Order: sequence, then C-alpha cells, then structure tokens
Amino acid sequence: MIQIGKILKKVPIFRMLGKESIDFIVERLKFKTFSANETICKIGDPGDEMYIIISGNVKICIYDENGENEQVVATLQSGDYFGEMALLTGETRSASVITTEDSETFVLQKNDFDVILEKFPSISLSMGKIVSQRLRETLKKATQTHKTDGISTSQNGPSGNLKDVALVDLISFCESNSLTGTITIKNGTEKGLFEFETGVLKHVELGEKQEDKALDTMLEWTEGDFQISVRPLTLKKDDAHTEEPPKRILITNNSLVVRKIVERAFKGLGYNVVTAKNIADSLNAMDKDPVDIIISDIKLPDGSGDVFATQARSKGDIPFIFLGDNSVRSEFEQRLNDIGNAQLTKTHEVSEIVKLVENLI
Repeated sequence: MIQIGKILKKVPIFRMLGKESIDFIVERLKFKTFSANETICKIGDPGDEMYIIISGNVKICIYDENGENEQVVATLQSGDYFGEMALLTGETRSASVITTEDSETFVLQKNDFDVILEKFPSISLSMGKIVSQRLRETLKKATQTHKTDGISTSQNGPSGNLKDVALVDLISFCESNSLTGTITIKNGTEKGLFEFETGVLKHVELGEKQEDKALDTMLEWTEGDFQISVRPLTLKKDDAHTEEPPKRILITNNSLVVRKIVERAFKGLGYNVVTAKNIADSLNAMDKDPVDIIISDIKLPDGSGDVFATQARSKGDIPFIFLGDNSVRSEFEQRLNDIGNAQLTKTHEVSEIVKLVENLI
C-alpha cells in the first residue's frame, strides 16, 4: 500500500522534515491523470512541478542533438517520484518523461512549495545545503558549459573519443541527465570504468588502483575511446514481507462521479475499496465484508451522515471521514462531536482525503 507521507520522507529534499511539515505538503498535492504514451514533461520545459506516481508507469528519456535515438535512462512506477530538485533549483527539464500506460499522479507545484518554505523557513536552510553540495560536486568534475558535441549515439549508447570530449564533461553529462549505467574508457591497454546510479557516481575502477587514484589518472587522459551504457532503472520497493494487508475503505456518496474519483485514487494507492450510493447499500456491503474506514457525504438519499454513523457503529467503532467544506462545518460541528471518531474535510480535494485516511491508519 502506498502512503504519500512515507514517499515524501524518501525524497532527499524532504527527508529531514517532521510530520507537521509533511502533512502541510500533502495538503497541497493535486491529483492529475495521464493517458498512455502521453508526455508529462519534455526536455527544456520549466522545472516547476514534482510528481508522485499513484498508479501506472513512466519512462525517463534523453535524445541526441537531433531529437532522435531515444535512450530510456529509467522506468518509474507506482510509489516512485520525479522532479523534486526542480522545486529548489528551478532548472529546466534535462530529460523527457512519457507514460507507458494510463497513469495517475499527485503533483506538487512550485508556487505551493514556496508557500511551504514561507511557513517553515528553517527547512530552506537544510535544503539549501543539499543543493549547494550537489553543485559543488558537479563543478569539481565538470566545466560550466557541457561540451557533448563529440558524443554520438548508437543502439549501444553514447560513444566517442576523449580527444573530442573531456572526461569531466562526460561525467557532467551523466550527472545532468540522471543516468544509471556505466562509462567504459579504453586507453591503449588500460580500461577504466565509471558506474552511475540516477546521476550519482558510485564506483570508479582502473586496474588495481584505489578509486581516488583511478579517478585522478583518468582525468588526465586526453585520448581513449569511451562508451556510455545506460540501463533502465526501476526503484526498489520495500520487501513484500514488510507490507501489511491493504485497508478496506467504504465510500458512500450519491454522486457517481465523486465515488469514481475517490475510488480510483485510493485503489491506485493500494487500498481495498468498495462503494455505495446510500446507507442501505453501505450496510449491506459491510455485512459481506468488514471495513476499516468509511468516507461518506453528510447528506445521503436515505438519511444524514450522523444517522449512517449510528447504524454503522453497531458493527464496530469504524472511523468516519465526512466530505464537507467550511460552509457546513459550524452546522455539523456539534453533531460531529456526538458521533465521535469522525472528521470533516475542509474541501473535496482528493489529497486532503488521502491525508486524513493515512493519519487514521
């Protein structure tokens, strides 16, 4: 089961944040769907959004200077994310992201992220350190202007000779394109190897030399054939034995559209979902299989939300989330207290409903 808060905690720039900050971010996520083979963003687009994949699959692609010879450098799926650094740097996209099947995402836009930084100014200092470190490491290895004119692209990956492209520019090329794969260099009888994972240099090899000596030696090479081999990356999920059985959610609403939108979002997050249009159908569904959480409208065709809660509680103390807004809050507040173990949403935003559910489990 996907929990948005836990995914955000895995993102490097959010890793140091507390629960209050994470919840504040989750409230500002927008739900967005894409069809198969649809371009979410392309090289050169403004880097003003971060995406979390709820369901579906996408590929991260780069192209040669003619916009041809597509290279898939990563594949991402449910529970993965991309575009997080753009929220800080504002840099244009260095790769294109294309869906390979119908996909659903949560999106965090930069203007919302700026609100987050304004509310929690201390996190900008920690995040600034991440960006500064990344920039310093890149500048040590690469010139400010990437010279990739000497790189040709084949089915085996980009290749060329160091007399046309300096090694520091090759390293920068791999970093800026978030490549996962290797650079292999042959200089006479010597053969060097650089291993990258999502643009981060993980290993350097040259004979029996230690990594720092191997790097220093190869940085001085002015000749040698190189081959960049990229491989698709699928981010690892938690081990199956650590996953809990999916929670069962009952969505009760007279509107078919509301039921479908909320159902689709929670199914994409790995929940077991059942829907009903009224109280009677809901109680019948609960007789067949118990539920863990009920998401209900305040007014239903055959009764009010508090009547529904009273009847449902005969089957157990099941948490309720009522869909409402500030216009009905004051009227429903006292009844909400009488119901107990129930919450009222401020809006009908899917991200807010997700946050409330995840706080309950």
